[in-house]
Amino acid sequence: MTELPFQQPQTLNVRQNRTLALAGVFQAAQLTHMTALTGQKSIGESGNFYLEQMVKASLNIRPSGKCSCQTLDFFNQLADISLGLKTLESSINQPFNTSPTSRLPKLSSAKLPMSYAMALLQLEKKVYSNPKFVEIIEHSQQKILRQLSFFDNNYLHPSVLASLAQTYVDTAGQINPRIMVRGNAEAFKDSSHTDRIRASLFTGLQMAHLWRQLGGSSWGMIFSKRKLLKDIQDLARLQYQVI
Repeated sequence: MTELPFQQPQTLNVRQNRTLALAGVFQAAQLTHMTALTGQKSIGESGNFYLEQMVKASLNIRPSGKCSCQTLDFFNQLADISLGLKTLESSINQPFNTSPTSRLPKLSSAKLPMSYAMALLQLEKKVYSNPKFVEIIEHSQQKILRQLSFFDNNYLHPSVLASLAQTYVDTAGQINPRIMVRGNAEAFKDSSHTDRIRASLFTGLQMAHLWRQLGGSSWGMIFSKRKLLKDIQDLARLQYQVI
């Protein structure tokens, strides 16, 4: 793993590690949203970069009890999850759009990533409590890692994304209610497009599992928004801190 001057894993405390894993869930959710709306080409090089980092991480997160690892063990640098940090911060600061015609706050289309992220956190618990699903995930990880050399270690190779998409369908896709992704109806007719969406969701499922392994809980997240924002700001500063 490449070490950069500002990236020193020991500088991250337990809470920061947990926040970074949660940001990974939100990064996957944002990538899902971007791909559903605009398709593969329109997410650009930066979108593909963030997806590649997520795929790499998702292939190495293993099912186990509490994890003594750090989130950065699965990434090269904090910048790999910067999209997720921004999305998480935005979701905390502006979770709803209020409509004058309704007494209840409604999710705007811009907040769809938050709804995907929350759904992934719920799905992870159900997926990883099922031994059959865990076995499917482990088998898929091992198979893809063995085959990567045939794809020139291209983590965004269509075959890799198709395998991850199928793994998602065979696990989380079997659980109701399913995540309903909104986007371009015409694009959804393209199998490579839906593969990228499902592969993104799978990476989010894996990051949700890491978050849970690091002690994350939905209730803790809901009642610790101020601490979460502080952690996000501290992590953002660490990206540019030269030691």
